[in-house]
Amino acid sequence: MGTTGRAIIEVDVQALTNELRKAYLHELQVFFSLWLTATVAEGFHGEELIEHFKQDALEELGHAEKLANRILELGGNPVVHPRDWEQGAGSPWIAPRKDFSDAEGMVADQITAEAAAINHYNEVAKMTFGKDPVTYQLVSELLKDEVGHEEFLENLLGRRKRAPRRRAAPRGRAPARRK
Repeated sequence: MGTTGRAIIEVDVQALTNELRKAYLHELQVFFSLWLTATVAEGFHGEELIEHFKQDALEELGHAEKLANRILELGGNPVVHPRDWEQGAGSPWIAPRKDFSDAEGMVADQITAEAAAINHYNEVAKMTFGKDPVTYQLVSELLKDEVGHEEFLENLLGRRKRAPRRRAAPRGRAPARRK
């Protein structure tokens, strides 16, 4: 990033780089967890998850790449030894289930990972709103992706919290009032 690009940032660049590095390492952990889980998944339901987890793994790796590029633009260094991913991410490594046919458990584990990413991206979005439009746009995009992943996974388990549906009134009539 050039001189003017850095000059418009109104947030501590080192603190921002540290937060982006956490997100980057979390994405690498989730990528590896999804890829490995897709590799070992067994059983009827495991087979259903394999392609989804492989696709999500690639998306998470793409997120990590975008974050690495932004870290570099800000003057940081994204190189981290894999043994340091968990500590740097500030979130636990989610290993595949011991029971490779526990599809529900695998999905629940990934929901946990998505929730951690959502919370972190939300914090970085708050940190950068009105202070670093480039990073704000990036984390908003990643936040949107993670929210979509979480919803999909919750739907797989039937856990999505839906707003109560209102029945439409027949045409030409006002909705009936409940007593």
